[in-house]
Amino acid sequence: MKRLMILCCLLVAMSCVKDGLEETAAEARILGTPAPEIALQGTLSVKLSPELSRSVMEAQAGLAATRSGVATRSGVDSIDALLEAIGAERFQRIVAYDPAWESVYDRTGMNRWYRVSFDRDADLSEVGRRFASIPGIAVVEYEIHPRHLRPLYVGRAVPAHQARLPQHDETRATVYMNDPLLDYQWHYENFGPNSDFSTPRPGADINLRDAWNLCTGHEEIIVAVLDEPVQTTHPDLKANIWSNPENAEEHGYNFWDNKAELDWQTATQDETGQWVYADHGTHVAGIIAAVNNNSRGVCGIAGGRSGQGGVKIMSCQILGYSDGDETHNPIVRAFEYAWTHGAVIAQNSWGYDFGDATSAEAAREWESNYGVIRDAIDTFITGAGTQNPASPLQGGLVIFAAGNDGDLIGDAPTYPASYAPVIAVGAMDWAYRPAYYSDYGTWVDITAPGGDVYTSRIGDQLYADGEVLSTILCDDAMTFQDGRKQSGLYGYGFMQGTSMACPHVSGVAALGLSYAAQLGRKYTVDEFKALLLSSVNGIDSYFTGTKEGITVSDLSAYRGKMGGGCIDALKLLLAVRGTPAVYVPTGETTEVDFSRFFGGDRSTVRVTSAVLETPGHLGLSTSTLPLDGNRISFTCPQAGVSILRLTATAGDTSFIREFAVVSRAGLAGNGGWL
Repeated sequence: MKRLMILCCLLVAMSCVKDGLEETAAEARILGTPAPEIALQGTLSVKLSPELSRSVMEAQAGLAATRSGVATRSGVDSIDALLEAIGAERFQRIVAYDPAWESVYDRTGMNRWYRVSFDRDADLSEVGRRFASIPGIAVVEYEIHPRHLRPLYVGRAVPAHQARLPQHDETRATVYMNDPLLDYQWHYENFGPNSDFSTPRPGADINLRDAWNLCTGHEEIIVAVLDEPVQTTHPDLKANIWSNPENAEEHGYNFWDNKAELDWQTATQDETGQWVYADHGTHVAGIIAAVNNNSRGVCGIAGGRSGQGGVKIMSCQILGYSDGDETHNPIVRAFEYAWTHGAVIAQNSWGYDFGDATSAEAAREWESNYGVIRDAIDTFITGAGTQNPASPLQGGLVIFAAGNDGDLIGDAPTYPASYAPVIAVGAMDWAYRPAYYSDYGTWVDITAPGGDVYTSRIGDQLYADGEVLSTILCDDAMTFQDGRKQSGLYGYGFMQGTSMACPHVSGVAALGLSYAAQLGRKYTVDEFKALLLSSVNGIDSYFTGTKEGITVSDLSAYRGKMGGGCIDALKLLLAVRGTPAVYVPTGETTEVDFSRFFGGDRSTVRVTSAVLETPGHLGLSTSTLPLDGNRISFTCPQAGVSILRLTATAGDTSFIREFAVVSRAGLAGNGGWL
């Protein structure tokens, strides 16, 4: 179950030349492998040249469809002769024709991909070669069998048990939200060592509590979770589940089985005989948008408040434990469903497992190649949100878990996570150190809490507390064998993996877009992505020595290979607001020279007064701060944030500028703060 990486020579060894060149080739490029243990038999994806694509569209418009409505022929003689020879059942465009989307598809080439279905006993490689010889077919791609898809978590879900949870002091977050398990979501607000564990580091979290003072979510922001199914009836998720405006009973689609009903009830047994349930998608969804302040369970990053204002989760099921539908590949259809139904974030905590079938060197070729999955990713990034004039993001974010093989393969890239247009997320533990399993490399863009069971060891016993706590399945129609119904905390559990880190970034991105919607701000993908990736807390200074589970001799090997740092929700919201932030360590006296914000030391602009909007949030009793020229000395007894209004004069004009003063425990030694 390890080695969960997408390795390109088996996924898509796609053409590195541009479209204009691929049409000039005498024969199409053949991508992937037809090997039965890898490829989906009886099917091919082919990408046509622009000219041939137009001819097929025009011809198919005049052809009678079969009774099922599926196109079986192209209307082009050279293609149809081969389709007849192989007894093809269909020759159909992969994405549906939609006038509203054709201009986007023209830019990404998505409307030039067709799917051919034929007898599974046919020689796949021979059929591929014959299609490649037809003029105007640019790419022939063997599809990977969906059985190689895997969720990117390590171990299994551990149901939360009340008797096994350590004692915690009340945190600031639990004063703000009344969800009883928020105390144990260290990944949102980490106050450091507790009575049982000495390893948690203060501040090793996503700085969510103070971000909630600005925004808790927005119902117009839709996050598509491409994963195992999300339990849409979960009582701590139901209020934040997306419904199709045209069908209130539709909350997504089951692309694994190719049916409308999401299937979270089918279970399987692992190699040890233990039952494994489809908890993964529900756990991921809970991190993003579990309902906040409902006196139940856990919180979600953008889960709103008291059942209102949370972002919406769209369940695009591409994984499952049933036999599935082996006549198609679910990924592209899931992306298409997401972009055509209003999602602006595509959350992907999945990868491929090929065991020892390929090498890390082969994976590097994927970056410079073309393929149907890559074009689908590009289409989501280009087109998601563009059909909604009110959307704060004109385009979409595609966010991927980096993978869980770092302890085995080192810093080799994995795909699609290392595909440049997507955001690749590595995982850290509760002390700002890399999680033992996390993939890493210069291709990782950002880090978030993913959990690490080794950090919560007491003697010989490993506890789940160092993992990430969220929602898991609680369907009474199911028979669970792991004691979750008897735990007293039915429907909640711990998991670890870059699978858990990824939705922290998706959730913070959703919270940032929610705040943008609240303020009436709009962004291009590049603009918002720049804000997201720069809203981090630097963590490289913590990469020293070694830790249990890590195979490198020193954690310094991870420096520069875990992205810019750990995602910081408050920083992102302040960036969306356009308010500069000044970070000071809690309990220490820090002097800040504001001259740099007013033209530098030689400027004659002078600060005349400094007033905190909410001094109590910093543990202070007075709102007016003393000035020493343009310098202010801060001693903040508690962690928190307050808006600081500085009045300044330039000549005979007085004006006000706002800053956010953020007091945080355990600031990184290298700063990482503005």
